Amino acid sequence: MKYCNLSKELIICIPELRTIYEQELELWDGEDPGAHNIFGDVLNPFLIQELRKNIKGELLERIFEFLEKMATSNDVLVKEVLGCTVLERIGDDKAILKKAEKYMKKETKKISEEIENGWRK
Repeated sequence: MKYCNLSKELIICIPELRTIYEQELELWDGEDPGAHNIFGDVLNPFLIQELRKNIKGELLERIFEFLEKMATSNDVLVKEVLGCTVLERIGDDKAILKKAEKYMKKETKKISEEIENGWRK
């Protein structure tokens, strides 16, 4: 997984985001919004909404599987998007974080814990 195609990979893995993604691209008027903006403005609200529904399902499993692929990527920029944009936002709401932790795989959880421990210092 590489930073240069991260947003496109997200939409391939989670096609439910396609409409929101296309709307976000329109706002950028042909410019590349970059992965931090796509993950922050497209994935995060969608993911938080799904976690609030509190319905265990295949969609959340797929999202967290994708996040785990990001966590295990050799590309440091991919991990930066995961940590700084996705996991920090999830950690802003402790109730959402608790729900998310049920879906997190090993490396994603490790990064999330590092972030949360860092904020407590």
